[in-house]
Amino acid sequence: MLFWVPVVLVGLAALAAFVSVRASTLRMTRDGVEIRNYPQPAKLYPLEQVDRFEATPRVGNFSSLRPATGALVLTNGTRIPMRKLTAPDAGTGVDALNKRLAVLRGDH
Repeated sequence: MLFWVPVVLVGLAALAAFVSVRASTLRMTRDGVEIRNYPQPAKLYPLEQVDRFEATPRVGNFSSLRPATGALVLTNGTRIPMRKLTAPDAGTGVDALNKRLAVLRGDH
């Protein structure tokens, strides 16, 4: 019976991480980049303040089980963590997000 306690706890933690990533959002418009890391409210960063997107390196014993995460890097060097690397009209991954950002800025 005692064996199941850690298994249930790990399962609950995995479920919470899954829900947190699925409920998080990332949207890019000409107004800026809006990030919502569930359960926190959404925050909009104007395009003038946005520098680029970066991938967060996976580390640790269970790094292969962790979802891919990233960071929004602002022009002042601040890194905003992101749980979602997918945006409508952009695709999935850091490269796709940076390409969409360039199009929105007119850098293409």
